[in-house]
Amino acid sequence: MTLGILLVFLSSCFFGISNSYWKKAIGDKPFLPILFIRGLYSSMFFLICCLIDFYTGFFQPWLGIPPSFSTQEFGLSLLLCLFSTLGLYFFVKSIKDSEASLVIPLSSLNIFGLITAVFVLGEAWRLTYTWALICVFIGIYLIYRNELQSHSSQSFWRALKGGLLASFFWGVSYTLFKYPIAWLGILRFSFLLEFSVSMLVGVLLWSSKDSLRSCEQGPIRFLAICLIGGSVFLHLSYQFTDFTKIIFAGKFQLIFSIITAKVMYGESIGWYRLAGIGFLFLSIYLIF
Repeated sequence: MTLGILLVFLSSCFFGISNSYWKKAIGDKPFLPILFIRGLYSSMFFLICCLIDFYTGFFQPWLGIPPSFSTQEFGLSLLLCLFSTLGLYFFVKSIKDSEASLVIPLSSLNIFGLITAVFVLGEAWRLTYTWALICVFIGIYLIYRNELQSHSSQSFWRALKGGLLASFFWGVSYTLFKYPIAWLGILRFSFLLEFSVSMLVGVLLWSSKDSLRSCEQGPIRFLAICLIGGSVFLHLSYQFTDFTKIIFAGKFQLIFSIITAKVMYGESIGWYRLAGIGFLFLSIYLIF
């Protein structure tokens, strides 16, 4: 159980930094080429890992022998990967069109993942989860308080739409990733996920006519490294703890996003945000 939460913490570190870095990586450039190239980098990494494991068994002492899977299991895994890609699309699009400080907390409000874990995976809901969820709502409100006062209603509703759509697609799919990981194994599923993202974004990129030539490779490589680290640790954590606990422990991601925004953009944290972070820590504490 402790190892599972530690893995979620490490995953949240990578994803939290990546969430805040997206705004800098995109700037005033089209976001589809950046998504596509980032996906190619991460797909190539996981493909190389799969080939190394296939020919040498290098990762099997840690990940076990890759399981056999049926055509139906592969097809369902592919559909779930494509479904998850929509969460990434709406998140990055909202980051480009709206303030990151509005989008990131909304996208991390993983109520859809909790609903899926309880009603689809059949995980038990404990009383402490209710108190933890209340702490999450209070924490996110306090983090949002100043943003609600300093942004126009139009900006807020635009961010609300994108953030909630990202939360829905990510919440449902990341909860159900438990199944394709069991069917395919961690490395093969990670490759399928990133390859699916690249192919779907590639289709959107082809229809948009955006150019790949203007993309700076340095920021994209950094995003790819964050993606690889976050994915590996998150997918490993599925083997060690309930997903309900993973969702609450994943609030570390929002905390790291706020800290990264402070370091990179000089954003003020303030007392309300500090209090909000405190409530998020309390929600994580309550699940143990």
